[in-house]
Amino acid sequence: MADGDAPDAAAQTAIQSVITQQLNALQSEDGTTAESFASPGIKEKFPDPGAFMSMVHQSYSALVHPKSTHFGDLSQTALGLVQKMTIVDSKGGVWTAAYTMTQVDGQWRISGCFMLKSEAVEA
Repeated sequence: MADGDAPDAAAQTAIQSVITQQLNALQSEDGTTAESFASPGIKEKFPDPGAFMSMVHQSYSALVHPKSTHFGDLSQTALGLVQKMTIVDSKGGVWTAAYTMTQVDGQWRISGCFMLKSEAVEA
């Protein structure tokens, strides 16, 4: 996919699969598998699965055992493709996650995740 191109259905399906697989690994506390979906830049910052999982628990705890997740829009941005997701954490807090994605050797990888907590709570 060239810069500026709108994401196609195949890219969206592949990106959502990568994110889903990482979430499943996080829920299983499988740091090795969870980290395998990260881009090389993320792997450099967290060189082993234990450090990666520690970072996730500290900064992205809503992703570890969410009550529910729902994919939103996939859009082309200045940062590349960004997949939005709504997450309801284990305490009913509602979050918006924005995953930045990059292709590495033809495979989609997560290059970042920005999370914003909503004032809303799940009813």
